[in-house]
Amino acid sequence: MSDMIIRLAEPSDDAAIIAVTEDAFGQPDEANIVRLLEENGESLLSLVATSEESIVAHFQAFPIEVRGAHGGPVCGIGPISVATDKQKKGIGSLLITEGLQRLKTMEQTIVFVLGDPAYYGRFGFSVAATAGYSAPFGGPAFQALELLSGAPAFGELAYPMAFSE
Repeated sequence: MSDMIIRLAEPSDDAAIIAVTEDAFGQPDEANIVRLLEENGESLLSLVATSEESIVAHFQAFPIEVRGAHGGPVCGIGPISVATDKQKKGIGSLLITEGLQRLKTMEQTIVFVLGDPAYYGRFGFSVAATAGYSAPFGGPAFQALELLSGAPAFGELAYPMAFSE
């Protein structure tokens, strides 16, 4: 991984990001979310990991509106994609760590994710942190991580249109 570079995604990366996302998930649904977030101007942060100048992973963050509450900005992450031949090598962890640090710098107060609790728990995400929030989904895969103080204490989460199209 010594040749791994994490950088902001550029418009010329779109096709490679879609290909990595489809490969990682084995279907087009998550890639469609990434594409729609970009097309609808709903992407908050898009990072890529490159190895030998090829995109091997992608990190996506998007803003979330919290209805019925006041507080600092809130976001979600996902889909997070790593090419199948590059998985289990720590690339996803590096990308998530960098993404969370950048989101903190962007003054995002709390981050939501829908994913494997064992995996995201390593970064500090928990189901308990979602208490007080209502969302279109729930359960043990719905988790949150407070990055900064000032997050809304409760409210209804409104996800970007890309998640309902």
